[in-house]
Amino acid sequence: MTLVAALSVVLAVVNMVTARSNTQLIGDVRERQQTINQGIQLSPLNVQLSQLIGTLAFQSGDSDLRAVLERYGVTVGEGQTPPGGDAPKP
Repeated sequence: MTLVAALSVVLAVVNMVTARSNTQLIGDVRERQQTINQGIQLSPLNVQLSQLIGTLAFQSGDSDLRAVLERYGVTVGEGQTPPGGDAPKP
């Protein structure tokens, strides 16, 4: 009978450790999910901001700003005529 009692105590301790670990993991997952949700909410704002900055770089002819945008994969005014400029040559 003492072997069964000792095994029960060991299993109870293992259960408590596992439950505490699961609680910590659930907290981590919740934090990550919150970060993902915030990114999804901010995505349209990021697109609008990129478009606005691209338009500004295109209209002002700012080559430095264009270079920064292109470094991050944003193409500015490709195939368009800048205000007061000549049409691009094909």
